[in-house]
Amino acid sequence: MPGHKLTQFEYALQQIVKLLGNLLFSLEEHRSTHTYLVVLRFCELKNIDYLVLRYLYTGALPFEECSEEWSFDGEV
Repeated sequence: MPGHKLTQFEYALQQIVKLLGNLLFSLEEHRSTHTYLVVLRFCELKNIDYLVLRYLYTGALPFEECSEEWSFDGEV
């Protein structure tokens, strides 16, 4: 997808996922378990929990172009 420009919706969703993912990471570091669960529940209600958790575990944002290096990382 070289040269792909994000729509306003895609860009906004990407920024929200990044913000909430970073917030969850920070809450986990500070051991704020109750607040972490509240934010995670909010993500579930908004139906973006999968995207936020994927961002936390892999660092991949929605609509982000994949590098060729990522597709071969860890493959034999």
